Amino acid sequence: MNSSIVEGFLSMNRQAVLDSVLQKLQAGTDPLLILKECQESMEQVGKRFESGEFFLSELIYSAEIFKEVSPILQDRLAGRGAGQKIAGVVVFGTPQGDIHDLGKNIVIAFMRASGFTVHDLGVDVPPQKFIQKLKETPGSILALSALITPALLSMQKVIELLKESGLRERTFVIIGGPVTTDLMCQKVGADARANDAVEGVRFCKQYHASRS
Repeated sequence: MNSSIVEGFLSMNRQAVLDSVLQKLQAGTDPLLILKECQESMEQVGKRFESGEFFLSELIYSAEIFKEVSPILQDRLAGRGAGQKIAGVVVFGTPQGDIHDLGKNIVIAFMRASGFTVHDLGVDVPPQKFIQKLKETPGSILALSALITPALLSMQKVIELLKESGLRERTFVIIGGPVTTDLMCQKVGADARANDAVEGVRFCKQYHASRS
């Protein structure tokens, strides 16, 4: 897609993206179409990250740009009854024992850019709070992010409570963060582990497609 918005994202030019979005809105362009251009931009950033052309800094900055643009477009879409197709619902949080959220916030930006509805529970989240939210949003994906090891015990507790609550079979659990490993994924009982935001979104898309 050849557009000023995509070009702005790929050149990491925040002001160019904002200006292009506002100009298109003022010209009467459907905000849903503009949102799709932003989503396409994030996909292109993700592809360049996977190929090694972009690095974590570009991933972080593109997520920040999307987070700034998204509310502008959502405000225009609200109340008119026209929205994007929902790719799935995700309950996301940093488990109890960890207060870091940078990685979580990057992944959430990419998830929302891919059409997922994300319920962000924040950081240092008690296990029971995840369970309560999953009861309110059946069929959700549960995403857990950790930067330090104490959160791994909380991850395990969350999954134990999922089983006790009868929610485990209908909940896809994905974990991520520097302290997670494939072995740890198996140990805590998660379904998948992601190394980065792009891979995490891909796993969630695959799961959602398998359920559709």
